[in-house]
Amino acid sequence: MTIKGETKAEQEIKKEDYLYQERRYGAFSRSVVLPGGLKPDKAEATMEDGVPTLTIPKAEEVKPKAIKVKAKEKK
Repeated sequence: MTIKGETKAEQEIKKEDYLYQERRYGAFSRSVVLPGGLKPDKAEATMEDGVPTLTIPKAEEVKPKAIKVKAKEKK
């Protein structure tokens, strides 16, 4: 999973004898390897107060399939 974003900030302070300006900008990205056994097509993402929350449900566990074996009778 990769999260990409961009930040832009400007600050300006005006006084009688000087002017101070600062500009910050740039792109960023973070990559995280997720464990297997998830359903990425059911993922949901929200953002609240600048904090992203990603919810990915787990896939159902694969249960072993039981096969009944019938023994043939000898004649």
